[in-house]
Amino acid sequence: MDARRNPYTPGAGTRPPALTGRGRQLDQFELLLGGLRNGRSERSMLIDGLRGVGKTVLLNTFKDMAEEQGWYAAKLEIRHDTDLRVTISRVAHRLLLEMSTSERIKDRANKALRVLKSFSLRTPEGFELSLGVEPAGTADSGDLEYDIAELFLELGQTALEGGTGVALLIDEIQFLNRQELEALIHALHEVAQAELPLALTRCGLPSLPRLAGEAKSYAERLFLFQSVGSLDSAAASDALTIPAVNAGVQFEPAAVEAILELSDRYPYFLQEYGKHSWLIAKDEAITDRDVEEAHPRVLSDLDDGFFSVRYQRANPSERNYIDAMAGLGDGPHPTREINQALGFSKPAESSITRAELIDKGLIYASERGFVEFTVPHFADFVRRSH
Repeated sequence: MDARRNPYTPGAGTRPPALTGRGRQLDQFELLLGGLRNGRSERSMLIDGLRGVGKTVLLNTFKDMAEEQGWYAAKLEIRHDTDLRVTISRVAHRLLLEMSTSERIKDRANKALRVLKSFSLRTPEGFELSLGVEPAGTADSGDLEYDIAELFLELGQTALEGGTGVALLIDEIQFLNRQELEALIHALHEVAQAELPLALTRCGLPSLPRLAGEAKSYAERLFLFQSVGSLDSAAASDALTIPAVNAGVQFEPAAVEAILELSDRYPYFLQEYGKHSWLIAKDEAITDRDVEEAHPRVLSDLDDGFFSVRYQRANPSERNYIDAMAGLGDGPHPTREINQALGFSKPAESSITRAELIDKGLIYASERGFVEFTVPHFADFVRRSH
């Protein structure tokens, strides 16, 4: 069929043509905004899941929802080399400049900019925002936990006086170090106690709930924890069929069932199968034979892009660790068994390599003494590429 009409959109953070199976998360975010807008203390959301399940898509959608309701919203992505104070400074700068254009809260926003000026003075390597205001002498203690709380209180109070709110949407939060994670959780705690309209929604790998709990014991009372994974059969079927129907094309039931089985109903994989099945189909109906022919093309695309780019980020010793994990099956795997497969007799012999793979986001500690790949079907890729 005509490639120009192909509705399927595999990509990093690309919103699918039919966002299905995530109604619970969308409803909860709507409730969060409504509660904060009405002066209630509501738990912000903490969403975890593997790569390719649509966490970034959810954050992008949340941002749109907040802005549609007149909130000031910003999305930021954490990397393993991110300095949180610098990143928060830049985001707060943009938000406060937007707020300062409102006559109703212009003076209040300028006061908050002075606090931000103080906050930015404590960033490393001389980083400083050129704000054209004098520092306020607060949020500049050098104690990240205290300083971020002071800045967030200013953001929340400014939004409150403007009759609106602030939504901060943070992706890949597992890359923060312990001190930075503690600081963010503490800041949200302070904002919640002050009943200010600031929502802090975070996404990360499945280890995130454990990391949050270890950082602050009260994290479970601050966040609504939600895990996202593969879609249920109905939602996965809708993700395939709704875009096709809207384009005047039908999926035969056998074709849908074949894709659901091959993809394990993971959102990113569904888009890949939809895309290639569409390109192969000759008529205005996609058959199971089209899916069968599309399958090797999907694997080739995934191997060359989705999987390979991750594997190539690993150095030789890290690849050996990955290969040993994949050789044991799909996981999760006890680190003891991985060491045995590598021929190591002591845990310390692989601890640095394991830590580096976790830092790169290629594996995560699913529980104490176990690790797992962050990408579904990654073990299959490793096995068939060797």
